[in-house]
Amino acid sequence: MGESPKDTTHHRSACTECQRRKQKCNREWPCNHCQKRKVADKCRFGPSQPSAEKAPSHDFSRKRQLSHDDTESIDSNPWEDADSGFEALGYSASHLFAGLGSSSTRKPKAAPKTYRQYYMDPTLCPQLQRALQLLPPRPYTDSLVQNFLNHVNFHYYIIYPPSFLEEYRTWWSLRSENRPLGLQWTCLLLMVCACSTQYTNAELQRKLEIDLGESTQKLTEKYHNAARELHGAIPVGNNHILNVQSLLHSCYWYKSEARFVECWHVLSTAIREAQELGIHKETVTGHMSEFDREMRRRIWCILDTWDWQISALLSRSMLIDRTDTDVGLPSLTLEGYTPSPLQHMKLQSELITQLFARFGVPKNVVRPSQVQGYQAIVERWMSNFPSTYSFVNPDTRSDMSRPWIVLHRHYLHTMALSMMLDPMRAYLAKPISTQSPPDEIKIRNDGIDYSLRLMDALHGFFDHVYPRDAKFHFVLFCVFDTAAVLCSAVMHDQDWGISKRTAVLTAIDKAVSMLKRLNTVTKTARTSYEVLVKLVNNINRPAQQVKSPIQSVRKRPKANELALTPPSMNQAEAAVASDPGSVDTHLSYTTPPSDAHFYQVPASHTTPPSHYVSSDGAAVYGPPVTMASGSMMGQSNPMPYDAAQLDYSSSYVNMTPPTDEFYQGLNFGGNFGAITERDLGDLAALWNYESLNLNFINTGGVS
Repeated sequence: MGESPKDTTHHRSACTECQRRKQKCNREWPCNHCQKRKVADKCRFGPSQPSAEKAPSHDFSRKRQLSHDDTESIDSNPWEDADSGFEALGYSASHLFAGLGSSSTRKPKAAPKTYRQYYMDPTLCPQLQRALQLLPPRPYTDSLVQNFLNHVNFHYYIIYPPSFLEEYRTWWSLRSENRPLGLQWTCLLLMVCACSTQYTNAELQRKLEIDLGESTQKLTEKYHNAARELHGAIPVGNNHILNVQSLLHSCYWYKSEARFVECWHVLSTAIREAQELGIHKETVTGHMSEFDREMRRRIWCILDTWDWQISALLSRSMLIDRTDTDVGLPSLTLEGYTPSPLQHMKLQSELITQLFARFGVPKNVVRPSQVQGYQAIVERWMSNFPSTYSFVNPDTRSDMSRPWIVLHRHYLHTMALSMMLDPMRAYLAKPISTQSPPDEIKIRNDGIDYSLRLMDALHGFFDHVYPRDAKFHFVLFCVFDTAAVLCSAVMHDQDWGISKRTAVLTAIDKAVSMLKRLNTVTKTARTSYEVLVKLVNNINRPAQQVKSPIQSVRKRPKANELALTPPSMNQAEAAVASDPGSVDTHLSYTTPPSDAHFYQVPASHTTPPSHYVSSDGAAVYGPPVTMASGSMMGQSNPMPYDAAQLDYSSSYVNMTPPTDEFYQGLNFGGNFGAITERDLGDLAALWNYESLNLNFINTGGVS
């Protein structure tokens, strides 16, 4: 680990910026004055300011970090680093920025070899020339950069805005003078434009599409493809931290397009680039400034977290050998306020370090004792969240001034519950009865609890990102995958002993409703919805009566019973009213206030699992299923499962466990057909359906 700046405070002289400005420095990094002026990247002490060699006239290599102007920022709102940075560099509040075309009088300086950019004249590099032609005119590029820094960058905070803005100004100065441009930074700019175009608001989207004559989807693909092509033109050996940042944004772009396999491969390239730079090691040859060390730690924190998450998502081997890594966690003091926009990533990296030290890779957590140990570590980690991100009564006082906090709170809660659920999936996809070992039953019950909590968290996350960030596909896939896990748990429940069956069925139905709202966003979203519908149709659902399920679906209300039904009660409620003792209050499910508008019911209204109301008025749970005799449960003409048909207005009654004859009489799977890999499409490479033991998924390919 590197030496802490505070340990050497009393040995230091003032930082170079404070010396230049003749100010009193508190000698901590970043110092009080540099932090106030939002130039913490320029806060350097003594030996950290290397002497620069004079560059030859034909060499335009320069340091990544340049000196800031003396102008101090007067912006007191800390979350708006992007806006204040733009203003400090001459940007106006509008999207059409001016006054940044003046040439820089400072001559580019040589940089250390590990951070040397590769400069080329656009006329001598076809890839660079093509990239510059694809970039929109300056006003539109400014708009995309501002949108990125104000909104998109906060998703993972890969870029530190003050440094990026200064490089942005310098890049335009070099381009206006027709001087050679750094390929690495040009790649990063293209990636920023590509990611920003994925997440535009309605006004910016309309402006881009009308003025540039193409859809935002076409534009984002062009920018991303140009960046990937230009990256290939950089000669091997010209490693740079900008390359890692550019590749990370390419990963982010693929994630937003739900192309997780491509994301995993690009992430591998980013990790290898970082290792070439020694970012995975805390100590490197020669002196390093605190800012450079902090940026390296931040980059590795993101790489470490994404490797764990995406590799687990795709059921692939980890890309990082963590036994060969000794880099510390970032200090997150650059911004000068808490929580830092990177706090959510640091928290996850802390947990990953703990889990790896105890278990190694996630696939090693198999035995019940290991699962319980894993659960204890994650629970302890969750309980120590900062108050801003707490699961219980979080501190929301900064939510309005820093809107990204809400996104990070949803993200952390969802990731925490997803990681908790990982080793429990096998027990939710395993045939279990009341006679199974107690520790297996407990893990399954805990898995059910965490799955239901995860679904509730996803509802809040979905509300926050939809519709503007509907391409935040982590939410979409997590909804689908969690619902599929719950389906598997119900299917493998051998004697109806699963806990919270009512809440499980309700959560599954709500997932279908949510995915239906997204099924037009991307092809993967549509496939997820269609596959989940087929999964739900294979669930064994009892009919809503107290006695035998078979009797309940065949028996219809008598005419005099319907006549006595109050107008405000439907037939199912009337059946419950006729036998109040049949209601099982322990199995009821309460609709959270944030979900009530989905189902058009009041908040805290007790809601049952879904059911159909056939044309003759009989309430039937689940899809119609074929009986052994060939007759249909419910109506003669089967209705496809559709979330729009759900009725949540009646109470759920205690169900009699089905008889053996009931199980033998039903023909699940065959009635709706097997799910093939053709049905799964791209989802087949993403979804680990084999782990759920769904025997009606035909891996042979074509149905």
